[in-house]
Amino acid sequence: MTSKRGILLTLLASLIVNGALIGLFVGHRMAGEDRRAMHGMTRQLLRDEPSQFAEPMRNAMEAHRSEMRNAFRQMRSARRDMFKILKMPEVTTDELNQALAQIREAEMNLKKVSHQVLAEVLPQMPVEQRLHFAKADMMRRHGGDAHGGERPKAGRL
Repeated sequence: MTSKRGILLTLLASLIVNGALIGLFVGHRMAGEDRRAMHGMTRQLLRDEPSQFAEPMRNAMEAHRSEMRNAFRQMRSARRDMFKILKMPEVTTDELNQALAQIREAEMNLKKVSHQVLAEVLPQMPVEQRLHFAKADMMRRHGGDAHGGERPKAGRL
């Protein structure tokens, strides 16, 4: 009887440990998209910036992490809704307009949070660095780099 009880306790402990590990794995995978997106955004913002600017930017982004995650989730949800509509056999103009409006709203919310971070960090920088940041940001948005060269557009060689 004792060996059966020991086996049952071992199996129960194994089930509990495996359940906890599976829960941790699933939780990590589900939160991973937001984490990777925020990391990519941080990397893009700080790619050409001096190291003295990088730390305040990271700190400001860390302070707004929950707002940024919510903004990313809202954006992802709006895009998924758009794809659901596009997959439907018949689509109306009103449905598309509503889905596009949700995407616009999500983009504006994400920009708002990003601008809050910049509003906290940029005043701490000297004028030359602020101008350098603005120029680099403008070049990134329009396909060039901060040094005046052209980056290849997506899908082109």
